[in-house]
Amino acid sequence: MGGVVAAGDRYTAEAARDVLADGGNAVDAAVAASFTAFVAQPLLAGAGGAGMMTVALPGTEPAVVDFFSTMPALATSAVPLDFRAVEIDFGATTQTFHVGRGSVAPPAALPGLIEAARRFGSRPLTELVAAAARHAREGVELSAQGAMVYGLLWPIQRLSPEATALAGGALPDQHTILHNPELADLLEETARLEATPPRFERALLEAFGPAAGGLLTEDDLRRSAPRVREPRRVELGSWTVLTSPHVGGARVTRLLGELTSRAPSLDEAEEVSRIALACRAASEREPRPGRGSTTHISVLDGAGGAASVTLTNGEGCGYVAPGTGVQPNNFLGEEDLNPHGFHAHEAGTILPTMIAPTVAIEGGRATVALGSGGSNRIRSVVAQVLYRLMRGEPLEQAVLAPRVHAEGEDVWIERAQWRDPDAVERALGAVFGRVHPFPDRAFYFGGVHAVRVGDGEPEAVGDPRRGGVVARA
Repeated sequence: MGGVVAAGDRYTAEAARDVLADGGNAVDAAVAASFTAFVAQPLLAGAGGAGMMTVALPGTEPAVVDFFSTMPALATSAVPLDFRAVEIDFGATTQTFHVGRGSVAPPAALPGLIEAARRFGSRPLTELVAAAARHAREGVELSAQGAMVYGLLWPIQRLSPEATALAGGALPDQHTILHNPELADLLEETARLEATPPRFERALLEAFGPAAGGLLTEDDLRRSAPRVREPRRVELGSWTVLTSPHVGGARVTRLLGELTSRAPSLDEAEEVSRIALACRAASEREPRPGRGSTTHISVLDGAGGAASVTLTNGEGCGYVAPGTGVQPNNFLGEEDLNPHGFHAHEAGTILPTMIAPTVAIEGGRATVALGSGGSNRIRSVVAQVLYRLMRGEPLEQAVLAPRVHAEGEDVWIERAQWRDPDAVERALGAVFGRVHPFPDRAFYFGGVHAVRVGDGEPEAVGDPRRGGVVARA
């Protein structure tokens, strides 16, 4: 049995496939794909961002490599911050993000991927960065979805000439070739050292420390070390679901528990309303939902190992760490991560996150790996896909099925593919104050890239909502 990958970009998926074909395990493949995502999906993932990986390998205890960022210690001091609002137009709505040097939390992606490879991988780190470094030097062709994301976030990317230069000097379109030789050098140096290069840390402190209007200090960078933790675990019938120990994982398991607590209704509109009400109950008191600049990679290897990794760079801060080709995150400027106000978390606190890379075990082996981008919608869409799989639906049907998400008096719905979308919308309108219909599958609802193995060959589905691609070793 060969391995299989589902991801949000062809370069990313192919990097994982090639590592699997060369004998690497699921973690090796996920790490190689993650490094490549820094090059091919630079506004969704990056060396200046963070993430999380759920790992289930044969003969080892499942684990989560948690490399999400922490709160800088100077956040409550009187440091003059470079911190400003930028309004992003999403067409149907606008949203304000805060960016600038004071929006940057300590990057954790490089140490996190190094730790995942060290603890659970089988291949040298130099092999795992090879595809990413090659693509960064030779150039990658921007996908249609990558161009769309650049279009959305261009007001942030044009804040500095360095950030604009990473996009080729002007707003890129589909087929634009992106080059980043400085990032290639940084990744290769990371692999040689098997550690975050000191020059990267110096560049971060220079450009995003207090003297520059940021908050990062040497102590903050040390506190960004990854943590290997037990996954959140829930038993649901014959399934064991392993997911994030953060708030996102708690919401996924809570929603799954609610959805599986009784038999589904045979009435379509009634069943959709039940799912929406369960989503609302799991949301508690969340802020207005963001769009979620996040990507996901799911891998199953031929030996029965699974890795599920979600990566994020926020929307980017608009500035670049000199000499590195890296635009850091703007986590301190995202409402989702700062529900009690900006710069209000206690120093050293791990920032809250909805990302929920998930592995499901059935019959004693890892059978499903999945996860999603999509901010607040992550727990809704991951739970809904798993719920459908538990009901016996094929993987493709579960991933492509129309989505619903609810918070407070608002409910968002994809109309396409319901048998009677008008009846579904009327039923939702009877229990929610505001219904927000999307005519078809929408980027808003994230992208559940999922892989599954049964009695035959493993299968994979890349969600078209977020540029889904499948590759087989």
